[in-house]
Amino acid sequence: MAGTTSADRNGVEIRPATAFRVTAIVFGVLIALHFLWIARSIFIIAFLGVLLGLAMARAVDYLERIRIPRGLGAVLILIAFVGVLVGAFALIGPSIRDQTKELGKELPKAMRSIEGWVNQTPMKALVSQPSGATGSQPVEPKQKEQQQKQDGLTARVASELRGATKFLFPIVTSFLGAIGGIVIVLFIAMYIAATPDLYRKGMLHLVPHSRRHRAEEWLTTLGDTLRRWLVARLIAMVLIGVITGLGLAAIGIKGSVALGVLAGLLEFVPFFGPVVSAIPAIAVALVDSPQKALYVIGLYLVMQQLEGNVITPVLLKKRLDIPPVMTVLAVAALGAVFGVLGMLIAEPLLAAVLVTTKMLYVEDVVGDDVKLGNEK
Repeated sequence: MAGTTSADRNGVEIRPATAFRVTAIVFGVLIALHFLWIARSIFIIAFLGVLLGLAMARAVDYLERIRIPRGLGAVLILIAFVGVLVGAFALIGPSIRDQTKELGKELPKAMRSIEGWVNQTPMKALVSQPSGATGSQPVEPKQKEQQQKQDGLTARVASELRGATKFLFPIVTSFLGAIGGIVIVLFIAMYIAATPDLYRKGMLHLVPHSRRHRAEEWLTTLGDTLRRWLVARLIAMVLIGVITGLGLAAIGIKGSVALGVLAGLLEFVPFFGPVVSAIPAIAVALVDSPQKALYVIGLYLVMQQLEGNVITPVLLKKRLDIPPVMTVLAVAALGAVFGVLGMLIAEPLLAAVLVTTKMLYVEDVVGDDVKLGNEK
């Protein structure tokens, strides 16, 4: 007999309304994920804007306590933030430009020096083309010599860098696009800093009254975690950049200011950023002597230990403890999917996911009492 319900082999009844609801949820999630993929650049820009807005909101709160309206305070904080960046680049810009030109001359020398060393080791086979790659026709000595130059380590590295550029920058395809993205981030941050309660209350209206208090606790914890992470990361970038630049100058490395700025900027990307920033410094040091290269390697190792064991724990006394393996996987995965912008948001996005999971699932659903960060 036909009925309004169906049963599986185990006799469990599945109501049509339940099946329709589950199907609608699955399709809704798939459509949302598809839309998120299409608008992935907007999602990343919005996340960066919210992150910066949370940090600016704390400064706007202080201005509000001295009777400066929030709207005006947000504009003043934004102008001050942009002014500090412009002033810093205007102050050290000429030195960076000169040292960047110097690095442009030194790095090819370093590559030739490394290539000469590699050609004297068994690793030569890894960077040279096989003899049969050019076909079966005989090759003249001059042509063979020219081909070896073209197929050397420098050409291989240049080819890999061209491929890495396409891999790392699939979203930011032009200078104007990058400028537009920065402007959007700044405006999102300004509006969130000016009226944070508007967006907070809007999100709480979507939550049933019985769960609204818990949702408010979650939003407060999430906002504090992301705000403290961003402030700590920015301070660490400045400290790492300054200390690295001074250390390289003390060793006698050319372009120490430019290399210090590079180390500070790449500090925003955990694990991978410091490794990438060390490569040009080591290459430049190799031009002078292998001993200087060892000093540079030691300097960057010390800086990594200093950042991981001193700077970050001091700045984030109650930070969310993120397992290093999860951070590496998150940075690698988002970098593969979204490019360099995905690597920028990997750690704060992972922190947000962990806060949400611990509070709304582990505590509320499972019932385990977990601590966020280093709380006792």
